[in-house]
Amino acid sequence: MFISVGQFEREMGVNKTIGKFFVDRKPPENNSFWKKRLLYISFGNGFVSIPVYYDILFRIGIPLEVLLNEEHILFMEQLMHYAILHEKREISLQEELNAIRAMLKGRVKNAAWYESLNLYLDQPVLKTMGPFGLPFPSLNRADVFLYILCDLPLSEMQWKKAIRYWYALHPTYLIMDDVRDYAKDKEEGEENVVIDLGEGTEGFEKTLELYRRNCETINEINPLLSQFLINNEEDLLTVIGHQSSAFSRFQRDSADKSVNGQRPTVNDK
Repeated sequence: MFISVGQFEREMGVNKTIGKFFVDRKPPENNSFWKKRLLYISFGNGFVSIPVYYDILFRIGIPLEVLLNEEHILFMEQLMHYAILHEKREISLQEELNAIRAMLKGRVKNAAWYESLNLYLDQPVLKTMGPFGLPFPSLNRADVFLYILCDLPLSEMQWKKAIRYWYALHPTYLIMDDVRDYAKDKEEGEENVVIDLGEGTEGFEKTLELYRRNCETINEINPLLSQFLINNEEDLLTVIGHQSSAFSRFQRDSADKSVNGQRPTVNDK
């Protein structure tokens, strides 16, 4: 499904130049992430998140000419190629990391941050290490994308902000996916934050609490995007109702409290 520059700008607050750059861009050839894709950006969280995160990087002060530099974008696209190959189990984690690190030779802008990220990503299971990672490994599964920051000239403060908003934004997209895929992931033994947080009613409640906290953090940098994600919560509640009949009570409570201008919390039991 097509997503327009106007939708990015009006609904998610994405800078028009950034939105147009990615929406109009031709999908790269011989790239598994964009394999058989006619559009560079479609309505999938993995695609939408790219211009949205680049907009956040612009908001923290990285110039457009740096963010949209062709050499950097080609690096990002190849990173996504290796990431999806690993996700599909076509290459090992070590092969993925080795390929990305080889591309970064001679390009790393901050050696200290790069080495810290390497140590974090070298863990067999991604657990919190320094500034990197969330307590729930299932929400760290896309963190290899953070290597794009190593290719950009970020100040110390920009590094900290880029990481802060990464862990508010991308796990929110992963939560959307995990809520929708809960039953399938549970059956197939795949990573899923709802499972990490207790499964069933408890897991869904805690997952939505995390989703709301992320929206509050995103509101600091992009209020329009935050509202867009908040508005999506109603759809998530509908999906949850279909995923788990045990959650129907919480769904009804959420609807009642929304009418009264309140939001349910995990303590509303």
